[in-house]
Amino acid sequence: MSTSSRILTRFLITLVFALGGAGFGVMQQTSPIIAGKVEEVRSLDKPQQFRSMAKLVAGREVAGNDSSNWREQQADFYGTILETCESAEMKSRALERVRALNPDLKDSDVDIRVSQSKGSSIFNILATGTDPKYTRIFLDALLDEFIAFRQSIREAAQGRVLQQFLQEVVTKQKDMETSEAALEKVRAKVDTPSVKAELERLVTRLNSLRNQRDDLRLKIKPLEAADATKAPLQSQLEATESEIQGIETDLKRYESDLAELRTLTEKHRLNTMAYEKLFHEVEKIQVVFNSASDYVAIQERATPASEHVAVLQDPFTGAASGGVKLGGVAVSGIVIGGVIFGLAGAFIGLLLSLLLIRAPRPQAPAAL
Repeated sequence: MSTSSRILTRFLITLVFALGGAGFGVMQQTSPIIAGKVEEVRSLDKPQQFRSMAKLVAGREVAGNDSSNWREQQADFYGTILETCESAEMKSRALERVRALNPDLKDSDVDIRVSQSKGSSIFNILATGTDPKYTRIFLDALLDEFIAFRQSIREAAQGRVLQQFLQEVVTKQKDMETSEAALEKVRAKVDTPSVKAELERLVTRLNSLRNQRDDLRLKIKPLEAADATKAPLQSQLEATESEIQGIETDLKRYESDLAELRTLTEKHRLNTMAYEKLFHEVEKIQVVFNSASDYVAIQERATPASEHVAVLQDPFTGAASGGVKLGGVAVSGIVIGGVIFGLAGAFIGLLLSLLLIRAPRPQAPAAL
C-alpha cells in the first residue's frame, strides 16, 4: 500500500471514530429528553414560572427528663409543620388574606412545597407561580396565616384547660364570699365594743353575785328554823340565785354567738386559702402556656420571586450548565459533550489506525 493510501485510510478511520464519539456525546446530553427524565423544564408552550423562598425555624424541648421517645416526638412535631404548611386549608387562608390586603391583585395559582434542611430545624418553603409579585405576596400571607393558626390552636388548648380551673375558682370565690357575709353578720352582733363591754359587766356581776350567794349560804346554815333572822336571809339568797340564773342565761346566749363566730371565722379562713391556692394554680398554667416547650417562628420572609429555568449538570464535571435551552437541555452542554466525545473518538481512531495500518519494513539490499 502506498504512503498516500495509508494516510487516507488512517484519516478515514480517525474521522469515523470522531463522528461516532461526537454522536455519542450528543446522545448523552440529550438522553434526559429521550428518557423523559427532565423535570420542571419550561418549554415554549408553557408559561413562565417564578419562585420565591421563605424559611421557618422550629424547636421542641424534651418534656421533663424523659427522652425515651424524643425522636418520635420530634418527627411528629416536624411532620405536622410540613403537612400544615402544604395543606389546602393554609392555601385557602393565604388566598383570603391576599384578597383582603391586596384587592387589586388578580388571583393566580401558586404551588407550595416545604422541605426540612438536613440536620437542622429549619424549614424551606418554596412558592412557585406565574406572577412574580403575586407569588411573593402569597408566600408572605401563607407565613402569617400559619403563625396565626398555631397561635389560635395554642389559645384554644389553653382556654379549655383554664376553663375547668376558672369554674372551680368561681365556685371557691362564691363559698368565700358567702362565709365572709355570714361572718360579718355574726361579728356585728358579738364582736363590737359595746357587746364586749356588756360581757365584761355581766361576768363581773356574776362573780359578785356568786360570792354573795356563798356568803348567804354560810350565814343561813348554822341558823335554826325558828330563828327570826333566817327568813330574810333565805329570801335574799333566793333573789341572788335568781339573778345569777338570769345572768348565766344571757352569757349562754352570747356564748352561742361567740361559738358561731369562731366557727365562721375558721370556715372563712379555709375558703380563702382554697381560693388563693386555686388562683395561683391558674397563674402557673398561664405561665406554662406562655413559655411553651415548642415554638415556630419566621426566620426569613419571602424573597423576591425570580424566574425558574431548569439547570442541568454537565456529565463530566458535574457543574451546572446554562445558556440557551433546547427542550430543557443547554445547547452549550450539547456542544461540549459532542466536542469532548468527538476528540476522544478521534484519538481512539488514530491509535487503532496506527496499529492496524503500518508502513512496510524496508528490505535489505541483495548484496548484504
